[in-house]
Amino acid sequence: MVRVISSGTRIVVVMGKGGVGKTTVTAALGVHAASQGKRVLMVEAAGAERIPALFGRTGRSYAARQCAPNLYALSITAQEAIEDYVMLRLRVRTLYKLVFRNRIVGPFINAVPGLQDLVHLGKIYHLEESTKHGRPEWDLILFDAPSTGHGLSMLAAPQTMMAMTRTGPFHENAAVVERLFSNRQKTRLLLVANSDEMVINETLDLYDRLEDRQDQVAGVVLNEQMEQPFQDLAAWERLRHHLDSMPEAQQLCDKAVRRAQAQNLATDRLKEGIGLAPLGLPFLLDRDLKFSQLEILGQHLEGCL
Repeated sequence: MVRVISSGTRIVVVMGKGGVGKTTVTAALGVHAASQGKRVLMVEAAGAERIPALFGRTGRSYAARQCAPNLYALSITAQEAIEDYVMLRLRVRTLYKLVFRNRIVGPFINAVPGLQDLVHLGKIYHLEESTKHGRPEWDLILFDAPSTGHGLSMLAAPQTMMAMTRTGPFHENAAVVERLFSNRQKTRLLLVANSDEMVINETLDLYDRLEDRQDQVAGVVLNEQMEQPFQDLAAWERLRHHLDSMPEAQQLCDKAVRRAQAQNLATDRLKEGIGLAPLGLPFLLDRDLKFSQLEILGQHLEGCL
């Protein structure tokens, strides 16, 4: 099976419309990568805490905490990331609080275009650079990015800051972060969608808006796919009259065929629009996912690693 994420990949940014299963895909990919012996960190943005809940953990933590063997999660907030960044420079927490948490500077920092998004990526940059016992602390970092529009603006944040500052420490730091997140060998993008027509439209629009980053797209996951009810969907119209005396069964078959047709159309549109055959994830009836089910989904994502 072709691996769409190369061995040199250090960061995978999972992107897509809200509600399509990005977090589930991030967790399932993490479970599978960890089972292969990789030390994996799953990262959420803006204080989200959905990933730990999938592993029976409650609350959020800015520090990495273990969810399973080789598998860790953390949640970033802009305030904590800014404090991290400033503390690397000032090294005196009291001075940080005096300068950056006063009633004048605080609102100004929050208003700087792209700064909060940039510090999220800056935190991930430092995590990627982190070493332990002489080797990288993390073999793979999976970033569950914000939904489509915000995800795009977050990826563009380093360039936004560089254009705004043009020189100085913010410019230099933004340039370092941009080099990592635009490096096709180290940072790949994984798009997630389902078969809904609006979702497919937004996914194709997302791909178009990636522009120069399109070559970083490692794959597309088509989530919640059901098995085809018939080998030949077109034959159903010729056969459905046999169930005229069983209208409920006929309606269920009609619904299954329409869903299968939508899945096939979504697959064709993604393949044509992005140039990659999407990787299908099965629909699971139990919405309260357990670790064993994340393992099943992870196995279906074998083509990503």
